[in-house]
Amino acid sequence: MKWPLGKTRGISISCHGKKISEAKLYEYTNGRFLHDEKRQLASRHLKFDLTNLCNEACRVTNGSTVQNIEKMEGGFSKALLMTMSNGKEIIAKLPCPNAGRSMYSTASEAAVLEYLSVQTQVPTPKLLSWSADAAGPVGAEYIIMEKAPGIQLFSVWDEISASARLKLIKSLTQLENQLATIQFPAYGSLYHRRSINKSAERVLLDPSIDPDGQYCVGPSCGPKWTDGYNGADLDPELDMGPFEGLDLHQYGSALSSRSVARTRIPATRVMTPNLQGAPRDHTDLRDAAMTLLPHLVELPVVQQYAKPVLWHTDLHMGNIFVSETDHSQIVSIIDWQHTSISPHFVQARWPVFLRPPEDYAMGLQHPELPKNYEELDDDDKANAKYEKKKADASKAYEVATYLNNEATYEALWEIHEPTREFFRRIGGTWDDGVVPVQRCVQKICEDWSKLGSPNPCPVSISDKDMEAFRQRCKEYLDWIEVQEVAKKSLDTDDDGWISPEFDFDAKCQQNKEFLRLLDEQSSTEEGARITKRFWPFPV
Repeated sequence: MKWPLGKTRGISISCHGKKISEAKLYEYTNGRFLHDEKRQLASRHLKFDLTNLCNEACRVTNGSTVQNIEKMEGGFSKALLMTMSNGKEIIAKLPCPNAGRSMYSTASEAAVLEYLSVQTQVPTPKLLSWSADAAGPVGAEYIIMEKAPGIQLFSVWDEISASARLKLIKSLTQLENQLATIQFPAYGSLYHRRSINKSAERVLLDPSIDPDGQYCVGPSCGPKWTDGYNGADLDPELDMGPFEGLDLHQYGSALSSRSVARTRIPATRVMTPNLQGAPRDHTDLRDAAMTLLPHLVELPVVQQYAKPVLWHTDLHMGNIFVSETDHSQIVSIIDWQHTSISPHFVQARWPVFLRPPEDYAMGLQHPELPKNYEELDDDDKANAKYEKKKADASKAYEVATYLNNEATYEALWEIHEPTREFFRRIGGTWDDGVVPVQRCVQKICEDWSKLGSPNPCPVSISDKDMEAFRQRCKEYLDWIEVQEVAKKSLDTDDDGWISPEFDFDAKCQQNKEFLRLLDEQSSTEEGARITKRFWPFPV
């Protein structure tokens, strides 16, 4: 059958409801950046062959032609909502240069979507076509999928009744349980077998979870394994997996080596040299971690919850779609890019929208309004009700996880928290600074006698080193506080991203004004000095 060619001439192209030129498709137009904008925009610029992409869309929709394209963008990909001549809506997703390892990132996301649709009841967008070959006719890697049905949860969450929320949360924990029960043979990323040619780079799945023999666990594919600019590997000599069985030592060692390798590229966050650490500091931290690691991985509680698990680690309300007629029914979960297969205790976490408030109490204690509620003014009463509503949702997730997904409940609450954070952060010391992992090591050493190891703690911290750590930790907490004030004041994030709904020039002026006001209003010279020193965005 000869497929009619897609035509780009005459196609209506828009972004945020406004018409744009074809050239604007390739640029990043979903905001501006207060920090390092040239690099930020370059890492999100992607040129591709729109005609051939439309041809492929035409092919997978049985000859229907593209009528409209609505450009959407995330931090790592361009997403084009294509409306076809038959009324069908599909999504073409193309990873930007900062999206992770070339080929691997796209191939893994496609495999995850297809595997979950066949082997589980987790609702995902239907995969129509994909290519991990940037040298193909489209000139870029891409995934074409059906548009997720329903509506995003954030658009109706405040309207949902308490009983409907409970039903939705219960359903979510049941879906998570399906993920937690799959017996993967290794840590890494999921792929079709045909995507990974080298036998040393793949571990085949057991027929019990892959009866047709189509999938394997292969190397890790996330962006921190690259230089962050063009999808090139950070260091070809790095062990990126897969890590077969429960080899936590190899897994942790590879992450730690990645941190050291990242010291060869420019840091992406604005930190003082003391917090960032020199390359030698990261090497020393890796050595300390490698001394601790063999003993950590032998802890019974770590072994118990080390099972390789595939998990969606960014479950916010924009990634969950619910039925338009029944808001308690989850009909699709999107954004499986960079999904990894990692130790259960590393993966287990609260969904973003169900994270508990600071004073949340685990266990049988139910959330309550403060005892002095009647004495509060109207604003404080409204805030107290809001916090209780959040805590109620968190409690519902806690209880539902215990009832429907006990293994994840235990992986989330039985593990020593500094140990969990050690494994989560050991691969990112160059990005986050040295303090988070130093704090994990210090706390693990402090709690060593409670962790169940038959051996003495293998790492000792001298009084001199402890004092230096305390000073660095105080500086880090001051830095964190200033970062949070800046981000909240300017409605931005770590990258200094400014939404297109705001006037960028006005935000730049606000950046200067906020720093000036904080300087004037500081009660001490030391406070003013700290604010100026740690302010994250140039003025």
